[in-house]
Amino acid sequence: MEVGINNGTQFPIQKLDLKQYNNSRDEISEKVHDKVNSLVELLHEVFQLYKPNEVMLSFNGGKDCTVVLHLLHNFYQANPCLQHIRIPTLYITDPDAFEEVDEFVEECEKLFSIDVIRKPGPIKKALEEICIERPHIKAVFMGCRRTDPYCENLKTMQPTDAGWPPLMRINPILDWRCRDVWQYLYVYKVPYCNLYQKGYTSIGNKKNTVPNPYLRVVDETTGAIVSYRPGHELIDNDDLERAGRFKPPKENTNVNSAAK
Repeated sequence: MEVGINNGTQFPIQKLDLKQYNNSRDEISEKVHDKVNSLVELLHEVFQLYKPNEVMLSFNGGKDCTVVLHLLHNFYQANPCLQHIRIPTLYITDPDAFEEVDEFVEECEKLFSIDVIRKPGPIKKALEEICIERPHIKAVFMGCRRTDPYCENLKTMQPTDAGWPPLMRINPILDWRCRDVWQYLYVYKVPYCNLYQKGYTSIGNKKNTVPNPYLRVVDETTGAIVSYRPGHELIDNDDLERAGRFKPPKENTNVNSAAK
């Protein structure tokens, strides 16, 4: 399931290679493959309920929805009747977005050959426009995890809340932990946004996100912050994952608009 670039272009995108995993790669791979098999079963169920042109992906460049994008891409490529489809992919633009996130989304657009639909926020308005422009869309895949704000009571498949455009939310990795996400990226060598190499563990925009303070590298003599360790080093600290984020408005959490 490693993604290959078949157009000769080499994108400057990050792939995870953790030395501490090398001795247990087979064990980790088996664990990840078991999880993936369960997700593939879910995808088969989804596509029994919805036609391929009735689903889209909500993508924000974060690590969680990158896993979902990769999973969907490989599911499509493994099914001859889906291989020709460019997955409709909603990306909410933001004037305060990190350049690294915008660039990563552009790279994913080429790498995975997805149909990126760029819409300014808020997310509710963007979904309303999509439902008018593409009335056949009935369901949206998201990278929500139960540790996200207001997601603790979500179900794997759940309709949008009252007052929102009527869509089915599909959350394949809802019950995954940070470790599951990073191990998936490691095993399948999935490219991810390089902000995670700079101490970020949850990514929103420039106004609501800073590197995770628990990853600071401090000069022992001066006390000055020298740098930040990579985000994957917080792999077993889900409760600290959003330590570099300011609390988002509740409206923005009904659909996965806050990158991670």
